[in-house]
Amino acid sequence: MKKGGSLPLLPTVLLLLHSLMACSLLAQGAPRAPHKILVSDADRRAAGESIMVFGHSLTAKTQAGSALKHNEQSRRSKRPVVLAGSAERGQGGEGNDQLRAPGDLTFFGGPTVPFAESHPIFLVPPGPSCMANTCWGDPNTFLEDFGHSGLSHVTDQYVGQRADNRYTLGDEFVLPFTPTPPSAPLLDADIRAIVHAAAAFSGESGYNHVFHVFLPPGQDECFSKSATFCYSPDVPASFAFCAYHNSVTFPDIGHVLYTVQPFQNVVECNVRPDTPNGQLIDSTNSTLSHELIETITDPDGDAWFNFTNVALAGMEIADECQFFVVLEVGPSAFASFGDPTTFRVGRQVFAAQPEYSNQDHACAIQP
Repeated sequence: MKKGGSLPLLPTVLLLLHSLMACSLLAQGAPRAPHKILVSDADRRAAGESIMVFGHSLTAKTQAGSALKHNEQSRRSKRPVVLAGSAERGQGGEGNDQLRAPGDLTFFGGPTVPFAESHPIFLVPPGPSCMANTCWGDPNTFLEDFGHSGLSHVTDQYVGQRADNRYTLGDEFVLPFTPTPPSAPLLDADIRAIVHAAAAFSGESGYNHVFHVFLPPGQDECFSKSATFCYSPDVPASFAFCAYHNSVTFPDIGHVLYTVQPFQNVVECNVRPDTPNGQLIDSTNSTLSHELIETITDPDGDAWFNFTNVALAGMEIADECQFFVVLEVGPSAFASFGDPTTFRVGRQVFAAQPEYSNQDHACAIQP
């Protein structure tokens, strides 16, 4: 009786196993849910005790931006680094060949980023007007596809790797955020606390992880309380940068790389009208690629940058390839816009600025 009674259970067991396998496959193909984070007092303390290793800005096309560029180039020229001259003494790429051009980057022996996951952190204000990812266009798709693009392979010569898909989309984070007024902008210390919260939550730090902090529309951010150099479209006198990348060492979780991505679809930061995906998506992606690739090739300020040309001194791989157009935006009114290059990854079309290639001695969108 026991033997005969057990046979009808077999189809049920097989059906259950089939259902579990189907659910597992669906789960593998589904996008990962974003992690909700909050900034604690411990995060703020870690930010206050952190050591800033390096920072580099994408300056705005403003008078304050020109002052910031001069300031950064002056500091970069005085950095106490020893010229490595060849890749054997560092973790970089292939060095320079015998033919030199004014734009060629020099290797100083510091670390580069051959492999990395990108982790977006979206500061999401209350209400439905600005949702994670879509409020900034679609940076997640760019970060998913970047590693398959020819643009990512321009970095091969600098990091000594050629494999495809070395740069991928990692964990996504959402921080509920109440925007602050222009009189009380976010500071980089606040950004470091946010980055610490995400990195400590996930356990992701070091040179194989890059955090990207996306600020909502209208949110100003400054380097320090002096508010001399800021992302502040509503305060022109201090509007100096569109984005930047930093490296920092925290006392508890160690070295962390991050970029700050203010809202890019504003005058002095955005790309020209009529790009393939529209100004919102393409302005975000072009600036994101600028900061990501500079982080890959010069995370700590002692890897690859221009040292031998006075006019380009201190510039990194993306700085040398920012192309602009001046367009009429009203009666007798003109404005400058970024002029990106279009490229495909599979069926997806992207528009982003090219990057400097020592191999080609020119700006390139692919090797």
